[in-house]
Amino acid sequence: MAGLPLKPSMAVIGAGIGVVLIAVPRLLSIPVVALLIIYAGLVILAYIVAAVTVGDKPGELFRGFLIGVNAAMNCVLGWLVYSRLLGKGAGIALAIVLGVLTVISVFGVVSQSGFYQGLLGYLNWLLPASWPVVAIGFGFFLFGLLGALAVGLPGVEFFKLKKIVFDWKTGTLFTRGGFVSNLNPIDTAFNMGNFAFVDAKYDDMAIDHESGHTLNLAVFGSVFHLVGTVDENAISGEKALSERLAESHVPNSARPLLEMWV
Repeated sequence: MAGLPLKPSMAVIGAGIGVVLIAVPRLLSIPVVALLIIYAGLVILAYIVAAVTVGDKPGELFRGFLIGVNAAMNCVLGWLVYSRLLGKGAGIALAIVLGVLTVISVFGVVSQSGFYQGLLGYLNWLLPASWPVVAIGFGFFLFGLLGALAVGLPGVEFFKLKKIVFDWKTGTLFTRGGFVSNLNPIDTAFNMGNFAFVDAKYDDMAIDHESGHTLNLAVFGSVFHLVGTVDENAISGEKALSERLAESHVPNSARPLLEMWV
């Protein structure tokens, strides 16, 4: 199946709208908690519209909107967090840089760059909107490792780690086997930010696809990642918007994809 091409002009318009809808309430001194609720609601609604109209002009408008909303939210949260850690001037500068680095993914010539993709993968550690999923992924990795040491080493196969691979290109750590990976009911692989988990029964490490989700997380955020998980597993399968985007990181794929990371 041919990939659906990007429409950058529509995405740029959408990104601008998304930035404004987060920036204006913050400038009006809306509390951060309220802004996070607004952000989550906007992401959920925009994901639905983008998924239904994927590949068309509205779909591209809302793809850009999702990027803009998330970039602005990272900027707001980064401003608060890094100003306290680094001082006001440095914190504000870093927050703006993070926002700019993520919002420019609306341009295909940027998002399809291997250098840019590598940068994005590691940026998840600095992007506040990515932290919830990355934290869960890190927790899953630790639980799997502890299970392997405490139960796998004594001989329980279900808990044994078969392979650990680090994808340097995107900063994603892959764990094959272990009880966290093997609990996957469909015996494949799944991504939680910079950590991916591959069932021991699966015959592929799925590095390109799952690291595509790492890139998705950086530019679309944790709410998008979790909504995409529900969409993939309960509604749309491989045609889910999050899946189409991640699949575009797989060279020469014949599955449905939207050409963001190709």
